[in-house]
Amino acid sequence: MDNRFKRTKVREENTVAHYERGMCGDILHTLKENKLAMLCAIILLIITLMAILAPLSPYDPNAQDVTTILQKPSAKHWFGTDELGRDYFTRALYGGRISLSVGFLSMLLSTAIGTLIGTVSGYRGGKIDTVLMRFTDIFMSVPSMMLMVVINAVFPPKVYSMIIILGLFEWCQIARITRAEALSLKERDFVIAAKHLGASHSRVIFRHIIPNMSSSIIVAGSLAVARAILTESALSFVGLGVQLPKASWGTMLQSAQMYMTDVPTLVIFPGLFIVLTVFSFNILGDALRVALEPKMIK
Repeated sequence: MDNRFKRTKVREENTVAHYERGMCGDILHTLKENKLAMLCAIILLIITLMAILAPLSPYDPNAQDVTTILQKPSAKHWFGTDELGRDYFTRALYGGRISLSVGFLSMLLSTAIGTLIGTVSGYRGGKIDTVLMRFTDIFMSVPSMMLMVVINAVFPPKVYSMIIILGLFEWCQIARITRAEALSLKERDFVIAAKHLGASHSRVIFRHIIPNMSSSIIVAGSLAVARAILTESALSFVGLGVQLPKASWGTMLQSAQMYMTDVPTLVIFPGLFIVLTVFSFNILGDALRVALEPKMIK
């Protein structure tokens, strides 16, 4: 009888240990099981490292050479050259730095705004919830791309203005998600206990509610990066984003459209970077949703 009880106890301890991996452990376990998500993580890592190490390229991204105009890919110029003789691979690397920077920084801004508005709305409820959610509905009902085009036409088209504009128009979905989480969390015992112990509303929000919705925020943030990169590329393509001679994947597509029939690689390479990056972030967002959802011990 004692041996049977010990075996049962050991089995339960092993089961609990198996499921208590922590956030990083759950993510790694999901990536190991999901080969496509692992491939996307590797692709994003490679693209990010290439963008970070762009200054190691022997070419200046803005240096023009009229003797090497519109060359095809070769050992000297891996992606060929553009209409001004600039090394296209180097410009793609520097374009990745701008596109990824705009995506990540605008995601941080939109996540901060959306998390704050959604958490306060769900936690306080009542008239505050009504006002904040109607304000969110107004933002969601107006086409964000149209507003961004108008604002970008008024303000100087700089990288920092792109980050601010994207951050101010991409927070609505995050606010909806965090509001739903806050509505659930504010009824939990630890939140009720904190309020009965005299904790202020701000302390409850920042010390108890927001940390316990971190998994949902991470998933929403990963998807927001993909949307921001795609939007930045679209704005740069129509000439309202990053301005030449600075390179971003959108401006490279804008410059290449006149030569796409003669030198299609000018369109293929930046377009491929955009597709791979956005696709990888979307797949990783789905993988993170699976990894970070609550687990039940069976």
